[in-house]
Amino acid sequence: VTAFGLLGNFLNVLVLRHPYMKGISTNFYLLVLCIADIVYLILTLSLSFHHCRDSHQNLAAFYFIAYGRPATDLAGNVAVWITVVFTVERYLGVRHPIKGKIWCTVGKAKIISVFTVLFCFINTFPEVFETKIAQKQNGGYKCVGSEFSEHSSYQIGYYWWFVTIFTVIPCSCLFVFNGLLIRTLLKLSVKRRVEQHKVTLMLVTIVIIFLMCQLPWTILLLYRTYLSERGLRQPINDIRIAGNICNLLVQVNASVNFYLYSFFSRKFRKTTQKIFCRRKFADQS
Repeated sequence: VTAFGLLGNFLNVLVLRHPYMKGISTNFYLLVLCIADIVYLILTLSLSFHHCRDSHQNLAAFYFIAYGRPATDLAGNVAVWITVVFTVERYLGVRHPIKGKIWCTVGKAKIISVFTVLFCFINTFPEVFETKIAQKQNGGYKCVGSEFSEHSSYQIGYYWWFVTIFTVIPCSCLFVFNGLLIRTLLKLSVKRRVEQHKVTLMLVTIVIIFLMCQLPWTILLLYRTYLSERGLRQPINDIRIAGNICNLLVQVNASVNFYLYSFFSRKFRKTTQKIFCRRKFADQS
């Protein structure tokens, strides 16, 4: 899954950075989404080879675990909110096409993307202080929770905040605006529907797949937070199995966008051909 995802997302970056694809705000958001997905996939793959229970790893590996996890969450959270942003932008562009030309520009997309990354960074940054690396008496190292992370107010308050900011609110926004987008699309005149249909349908499909892959993780986070708040015993093995399945779904979500773009967008396919078949295009011209 990760290999196909990285290949697809690297191809996405090549295509979306092509001059033929520039000048469209939606494509810039999709480019940011691809970069976030690449970082997420690389970090999750790297972290899968390092575990805190392996005390004979070198010290650098333990620090990579401690700081790689927050970086992975940051990349995933950026992908979540960028998906929300381009869904809202597409709704505004379809619902208000004249004003959309003013609102939906590449310049504004860059500014919004920067603020989105900063917002996610600020709200993910506390995770950096959750884990400390300690030396074991019999040699080697281990991961231990910091006093900061063990505080009950942090465990309850921050995690409810995290779940709300990065799961509940984004999923709610996507449900609402995706529904409004579909409703608006159905009301468009036949001519405008043809013009807007493919791009909008592609984005709607991306959002639907996103929700299908993210909702199980959202439910699991809510369940774990509820158990922690009530002081109830957590079924560790069941949660680990569910967590692995949810992580797989998130990786699938981060891996499929190139194939969706290629399927829905003729312009995307044409640009891909221009990049990889330049000699053929030169002969035709």
